Amino acid sequence: MAAKLAEMHPDWGIDIAPPPAGPTWGAVRQQGGSGLVRYVWRDGDRGRYLEYYSFHRISGDSHARIHESGEVEWLPTLGTALIVTEDAAKDAAARERLHKANRDLLQQLDEAGLLSGGPVPMSFQINSAIMTGVIDPDPPRPEGDD
Repeated sequence: MAAKLAEMHPDWGIDIAPPPAGPTWGAVRQQGGSGLVRYVWRDGDRGRYLEYYSFHRISGDSHARIHESGEVEWLPTLGTALIVTEDAAKDAAARERLHKANRDLLQQLDEAGLLSGGPVPMSFQINSAIMTGVIDPDPPRPEGDD
């Protein structure tokens, strides 16, 4: 599973050992780059797996479980795209669905241990705040007297 993670991130220099030789969770920074992978080893109904969330400001995020069988189960990443139409009500509903999906994802990542116990890139923190509706990236501006 660790070898598959390294294969999925070529040239990152990922070299982790599964427990008990290595920790049950951790983070690995991309060699010579800005990427970061947070990972956790778990046991599930399908056996042992390695779940990870990979943060990269250029190539984007990825999130998956790598099972003992070698199967990769792709999982959702933070949604940052929203198609806007000319229908304000429809757009508001779509925005709320995206915010809810992202809030649910953040809760799942936190419960899995992928957001706690170590570094999370500032860009992910900012995007999370915007894409869950915690902060408004385009707040109304006060009308001036000019």
